[in-house]
Amino acid sequence: MDQDDPYRHTSVADRVPNPYGERDGRGPEGLGGWLIAVAAILGLSAAFAILSLGLAVFGGGLSGDLSPEYLGYVRARVAVDALLLPLALAALTLFWRKSRWFPHTFVAWAAVAAFGKGVRPWMMAMTGDVSLVMALATPLLWALLWYGPWIVYVLRSRRVRNTFAARR
Repeated sequence: MDQDDPYRHTSVADRVPNPYGERDGRGPEGLGGWLIAVAAILGLSAAFAILSLGLAVFGGGLSGDLSPEYLGYVRARVAVDALLLPLALAALTLFWRKSRWFPHTFVAWAAVAAFGKGVRPWMMAMTGDVSLVMALATPLLWALLWYGPWIVYVLRSRRVRNTFAARR
């Protein structure tokens, strides 16, 4: 009878496939488990970015009396932190709202953070303190060993899929 009713309306959300799969009621759901660690990492990242930006601006880190190599590194680090701060805050906001866009924002934050880890070794390679191979290998290893597992967890975890799936 319900299928024959011409006045029965289905929403667009019911007809569009969910990229994270439907909430099937099986498996873990909610802000628990390793998701608490993800929130802590994002919170610490935002706090560190605020501290780093504050020290660079108010602590004289951007003053002209520094060596050009160090000043270049500080400016690059400030630029990376200026990108990380809004991404971390956006990811935390989407996390607490249980938005389906949280996994994408987290991956973007992790990519920028992994790129930011390469700033110091790359600057050291430009000044001749470290070889270019070491400067490229350090952030790549850091990204694979630290950010890689967190990205895989956020993209593949059943808890993440169930928590951040589109609401019905």
